[in-house]
Amino acid sequence: MTTQQLLERIDARKTTSYGHYKVTIQFRGKQYSCITTDALAYDRYLDDEAKGFYTQRRACLALWNECKRKNNLR
Repeated sequence: MTTQQLLERIDARKTTSYGHYKVTIQFRGKQYSCITTDALAYDRYLDDEAKGFYTQRRACLALWNECKRKNNLR
C-alpha cells in the first residue's frame, strides 16, 4: 500500500486518557479499533514534517500493524 492509501484507511484520535490514542483501521471492508500508546507514530501520522524516528509511511504501518495484531487479523 502507498502512504496515501494508508492515510485513507487509518483514523487516529486522542482519547480522554493521557498518552493513549484510539486507532481505527479499515481492513477488508470492515472497521477495527484499538488503543495505542505509540506517541511517536501518532505525532508523525498527524504531521508529515515532524522530526523523529518515523517517516510518515513507517508511522502509518506501525499503527496499522498494531491494530491488526490487537484484533487478531492476518
